[in-house]
Amino acid sequence: MKRVGLNKISRKHAEEIKLRQSLKQQLIDEYGSICMNCHGKYQDWRGVSLSHVIPLSRGGETSQSNCLLECYPCHSLRHGIVEI
Repeated sequence: MKRVGLNKISRKHAEEIKLRQSLKQQLIDEYGSICMNCHGKYQDWRGVSLSHVIPLSRGGETSQSNCLLECYPCHSLRHGIVEI
């Protein structure tokens, strides 16, 4: 079994994080800090998260056509997370 070096994984992960940050800022610049699901408006970028319509684990990608801004309650509902 061939082992993948930690640096290669870390580099790929770091590139994905930069891509997500850039795309989130691009969507905020274009649409504002508004949840694209419930249309709630937030003061700044901390109120919304970048959400993948088709998750990365199912072959989705981090792109403008596959991502949207959602507030944390809507994002949690998308993933089936229920707070008690």
